[in-house]
Amino acid sequence: MAPTYNFENTIQKAIDDGIVPGVVLYARNKDGTLNYSHAAGYASLCPSNPRPMTTHTILALASMTKLLTSISVLQLLDSSSYRDSFPLGLDTPVTDPSYPKTYLPDLASLPILSPTTTDPFATRSRTKHITVRHLLTHSSGCGYTFLHPSLIAWNEWKLKQQGKIPHLPIATAFAQTVPEQFSCPLLFEPGEGWAYGCGIDWVGWMLEKVSGMSLDDWLQENLVKKLGLEKGKVTFYPERVWPTEGEEGKRERVAEMGKREEGNGVGTAGGGGHARKTKHVDTPQLMKPADRGAFGGQGAFADLGAFCEVVHSLLMDDERLLKKETAQLLFEGQLKEEKTKQAINEDMKTPEWVVGYVEVPAKAKGLVYGWSAGGLHVVEPGKADQSGRWRRKGYLGWGGVFNLNWAGVCGVFGAQTLDPCDPLIEPLIKDFEKEIYEKHGAK
Repeated sequence: MAPTYNFENTIQKAIDDGIVPGVVLYARNKDGTLNYSHAAGYASLCPSNPRPMTTHTILALASMTKLLTSISVLQLLDSSSYRDSFPLGLDTPVTDPSYPKTYLPDLASLPILSPTTTDPFATRSRTKHITVRHLLTHSSGCGYTFLHPSLIAWNEWKLKQQGKIPHLPIATAFAQTVPEQFSCPLLFEPGEGWAYGCGIDWVGWMLEKVSGMSLDDWLQENLVKKLGLEKGKVTFYPERVWPTEGEEGKRERVAEMGKREEGNGVGTAGGGGHARKTKHVDTPQLMKPADRGAFGGQGAFADLGAFCEVVHSLLMDDERLLKKETAQLLFEGQLKEEKTKQAINEDMKTPEWVVGYVEVPAKAKGLVYGWSAGGLHVVEPGKADQSGRWRRKGYLGWGGVFNLNWAGVCGVFGAQTLDPCDPLIEPLIKDFEKEIYEKHGAK
């Protein structure tokens, strides 16, 4: 008999209330006693063609892509065919021209935003090199122009200078290449701060320059095939995968976006309330990235069962993707400079920008966060006697702007809405993770 969970009722109530169109869930544990999948609601709310969500619906991963790219970069560092030809490692200075095979001139040319009293957009030259480690751990100074106030202002000023205005929802707007999308000033000297941003897009761009392969081709050869996944289950280009199907047939496989209507209604997930109803939003640009590069920080699509297989392989440490010593980098803090360690914990004191549940360090004595080579990492979990504590030392996880989340038990939660860090969906993610960890996590 299939197990039943309290969170399923909560999620169904949220779907019925119009808070979220549909949800896909996967969970597995290390001892093999849990192999769970569940889907509810709709993959599309399009009035002319509503479609049910299934456990094999393809979802846009947004920032959950970062784990796949981080694994790919660690595979590159592991590869003898590249390692033997030149010194490439976590601390390789990718902005140093003496390393021509990893040199990123577009990234190297970026200055640091350094406002003055007379010029809020003044910049200065960088004095320290950016390393692979900096890019993987968000300590390079590379930020997002839609997340950090100083870069938001800079981006608006830059667009005004160019006579342009944003024309797509920020989470779906892409240029053709990483340099075109992310050539904005750095926020600080490499290693002197922590800011969530586009570093993993840049390191994915680096992988392409070093390997001579596109990031998607690397993913197919070194992740999809090695895990025995079906073609198209993880990809940057879903419209390329099923060549015998027309565009409409391909889109039938992929979830479409929803967004709650504008208005003043408020409610709480599972709590009755009067939440604004989620409606269909047409976002065809997400399904048509074939004319642009692969964005390693945000551009992949996946069947969440396949994504769960990736996380479970890491949990089992089965060496299908990474050697044991390399995989360990995903479960150990990789922030080396003290300033970066302090900065990430300061950021997590106001985690409203993070998709998924983040326990605030200030409210949990002894709780310390870091960033591994693959995601948010619990360095110290805090006092065990505090109620509601289920994450342990070494916990790893992260999310995606369309309200997706993964955690290292392993569990994967997927929705597709344009309400980032949705306060009505966040409790659903928390309830799912908490119940799975408490019932099936390692004791």
